[in-house]
Amino acid sequence: MHYLLTPLHTHVDFGFGRTGDAFKEAADKLEDETKPHRSLGNEHLPVNYLRRHALELYLKSAIVIIHKRLDLPYGAEPASGEPHVLVTGEWRLFQRVHSIRDLWIYLASLFREQKAFFDSVSSVKWSFPVEVDQWIEEIEQLDPRSTFFRYPNPRTPSVDVSKDAMAPGTPEEIMKRLQASHGDGPKQFIVLMENDEGEVKRSYYYAGEPLAGFGKTLKDCLDLFHGLHAAMRSEICGGA
Repeated sequence: MHYLLTPLHTHVDFGFGRTGDAFKEAADKLEDETKPHRSLGNEHLPVNYLRRHALELYLKSAIVIIHKRLDLPYGAEPASGEPHVLVTGEWRLFQRVHSIRDLWIYLASLFREQKAFFDSVSSVKWSFPVEVDQWIEEIEQLDPRSTFFRYPNPRTPSVDVSKDAMAPGTPEEIMKRLQASHGDGPKQFIVLMENDEGEVKRSYYYAGEPLAGFGKTLKDCLDLFHGLHAAMRSEICGGA
């Protein structure tokens, strides 16, 4: 597909999709490179940020392609104009919308309203798995503004607890973990912080890869819309 070789500003979707490709590819490479020691260095944060951003870009790309190819105006703005998304009855500029849920709701409505057109492109089965709404909602709940993986939250530090592989533990919990590591038990990674008198004041243990379930959901959702983007560029845009 020749859009892969042409400058972003010449693309039918203004380059949203190809930029999404770049973020997805960067996330995949980073994940592969850091897998052996990911959790303790919090490498999952940039990986998940890149994937979450790529997902947003793919959704925006699909909206632009449908509007342009079907000559659908954005309210008072022409189909060739600056892209907007309809959110609860209001047309909003793309740069004001970062909600995965809002973008998906609008894109899904376009697929429903333009069903006849998509049915006419019979080379692709334009359907979505039943899980997609659940995936979108899970991503929205954790990261509604694409900031969760980029910034610590000084205002509400407890929000950041789920980001870390190291979890606080009571002395009893720490002792149980140490006992479990004897013999053939799983190895434990424990941090004990003492005061000047040698008293343990804080203790932490390795709780496993942070947000592993969320990371899988995000990757599955991204793979779905990566495939949608490729199908739209090939079958609707003729490779452009």
